[in-house]
Amino acid sequence: MKIFKHVPQPAAALAMIFIVACGATNAHAKVDYHGIPLGAAAAKQGGALIAVCAACHGITGTSAATEYPNLAAQRYNYLLKQLEDFRDGARKSTIMSGMAMTIPASADNQNLKEIAAYFSRQPLLTAGVAAVPGARANAAQLKEGQKIYTQGLASDNIPACAACHGLGADGNGPMAIPALALQHAVYLLTQLDQFASGARSNSPGQVMTSIARTMTKQQMTAVAVYLQQLNPDSTLGIGPKNYHEYVRAVDLRQQAKKSSAVAAPQSAAQPKTETSKSKPKR
Repeated sequence: MKIFKHVPQPAAALAMIFIVACGATNAHAKVDYHGIPLGAAAAKQGGALIAVCAACHGITGTSAATEYPNLAAQRYNYLLKQLEDFRDGARKSTIMSGMAMTIPASADNQNLKEIAAYFSRQPLLTAGVAAVPGARANAAQLKEGQKIYTQGLASDNIPACAACHGLGADGNGPMAIPALALQHAVYLLTQLDQFASGARSNSPGQVMTSIARTMTKQQMTAVAVYLQQLNPDSTLGIGPKNYHEYVRAVDLRQQAKKSSAVAAPQSAAQPKTETSKSKPKR
């Protein structure tokens, strides 16, 4: 292809992966798109249907066991697609395939939509995730994971994960691409292994299967532990994404400055005041 005439071979191969991935995603857009997320009323209805889900994923979607994914703040369309795939057999799991069958049938999958709406509207609490023991990471692993996630590895034909999942790993709602930030590393690593082995094959256009099969176990682990500690509300070069937390942090800093000013000794300012008031005698 002429477009790659002057491009180094590894970079050309990586570019081809992006083209194939984008083409596959566009081809399956109608399959993956599940409409505008339902609102608060539907989420409330969904809250009455998640008793079975809560046993593994937690009542608010933050799981206490690393083999079960956090569902809080996950993309509505992705949650709905996975529930449908488990129920229809497109995604297989010894646990979830059976669990999905326990959800009462409803017209137009309304029950599944309400459950997806409920978990997608729950906040994912950073402290709750941090409290769960997971895969330990060292600085070298985090650095490698960040590079693979944000830039990819042209030499190994691994595209950047951020191209689809976003720099903050908060996913893409309309395309049913999942958020990955603060997800358990153990769960993420299991999914990459399953994509690579073919045990999981419900990625649109088999994009994740193709990518996972090019990765080593070390690379998979590095990406997984990087994502486990990636907070989507942190600064990503364009300022804090969570404005309310930013305002709160600013207020706390201002209060701290005022408190330190009041507590500061006045002796340093005293001599200036006295000097300014004193006048030379005539």
